[in-house]
Amino acid sequence: MSVAFCEYLATKELTQPDNLILISPWVDVSMSGDYEDYKDLDPMLGVVALHKAGEAWVGDLDSKDYKVSPLFGDVEKLPSTTIFLGTDEVLYPDIMKFYNKLKENGVDVKLIVGEKLPHVYPIFPGIPESKEAFNQIVEILLD
Repeated sequence: MSVAFCEYLATKELTQPDNLILISPWVDVSMSGDYEDYKDLDPMLGVVALHKAGEAWVGDLDSKDYKVSPLFGDVEKLPSTTIFLGTDEVLYPDIMKFYNKLKENGVDVKLIVGEKLPHVYPIFPGIPESKEAFNQIVEILLD
């Protein structure tokens, strides 16, 4: 939602936030990617369930409308962006496409990948990678 909101702000030529911090963002609600290599790694998200949730979320919009699938939006005016993702999440391929699109469009973007970690790992209490991600987020916000 935060990416789609920033893309919307850009369409209205409104001020962007200084930083956009994304934790395992769902950037393609249409689920149009190839998830074969990731579907059995993710202990939290399943492709079929995501398809159903996506259909409910989209409502009357096209599933590739940037308002629900920011991967397909104009990213050129997005603010400095930090993306956290785990290698063991089903959304990994889409997030990587999004990251590459940001880079190709000149967005100041940083990718922080948690090796062998699942969806939204930065919010899990008690794991060292979560504490490290929290400290990185605080550093971004205080900078």
